[in-house]
Amino acid sequence: MKNTSQIMQTKAMDLSIRYVNKMLGMKFRTDEVQNLLLKAGMESKVIDTNRLKVYISPYRTDIFHAMDIVEDIAIAYGYENFIPEIPKIFTIGQKDKFQVFCDKIRNIMVGLNFQETMSLILTNRENLFKRMNINIEAENARDAQDVVETENALSSEHNVVRNYLLPSLILFLEKNKTKGYPQKIFEIGYTIEKTNGKFQEVVKISGVIAGTKTNFSEIKAVVEGILFGITDSENVKVSEFNKGFFIDGRAAKILIGAKETDTEAGFFGEISPVVIENFGIEVPVTAFEINLTDVYSNI
Repeated sequence: MKNTSQIMQTKAMDLSIRYVNKMLGMKFRTDEVQNLLLKAGMESKVIDTNRLKVYISPYRTDIFHAMDIVEDIAIAYGYENFIPEIPKIFTIGQKDKFQVFCDKIRNIMVGLNFQETMSLILTNRENLFKRMNINIEAENARDAQDVVETENALSSEHNVVRNYLLPSLILFLEKNKTKGYPQKIFEIGYTIEKTNGKFQEVVKISGVIAGTKTNFSEIKAVVEGILFGITDSENVKVSEFNKGFFIDGRAAKILIGAKETDTEAGFFGEISPVVIENFGIEVPVTAFEINLTDVYSNI
């Protein structure tokens, strides 16, 4: 059993008067700082002309750094007593270049008559794999290991971080299947993807079209509209792609070749009837997904 007297000990911390004045933009003397510390419930002792030894009561478990003491000094002095001052610097704010890039793609999608959606980054293995017709055991055992899992999740519905966006959009269609067709939706959002053995944050765009007449040619035209709007057509290539959530022979992967080697940047195709049935959707669905982080770095 621990000795309570050893736990409940007063802490001592060195405090620079120069540091206090720099943080608060003031010119306090040592004795003024001591008086403000007393108002804040802390005693102090002078070490030299620039330093104090501040004694912190054991119940003040919120004080970890000298800045925490400076905050108490500011409160004791009174925020209303500080005179506002415009900083003597000049800067011009501007959007992050990658966000400008994403906004351009967002505008292209709106121009193609798509509506933007937003969904949670947390999902579950059922939606990521099983309902998307990805048989983890038979097709690719690595898929189940390539997602970040939350520790002590409060809900089984939100216990892993998505590694691609498409299931979120298919889930959206499931919840809105009474709203009429065609439905054309997209999302630009964050995913956590495993690359070269390490998890990293990746921004992707995914879009789906649900309707009686949608087909491979329609979704291919959408993908070309996006990519040809941001890079030259000779930088874009497609090749055969097979995945459980697509119909065999009705899907392709996207290759970006602005550099010496091609980078696999996404996929598109016709969604398998198995997936459509799993989500209770009653019309054909086509879809695409593009890794915007990779595309941006390769154009």
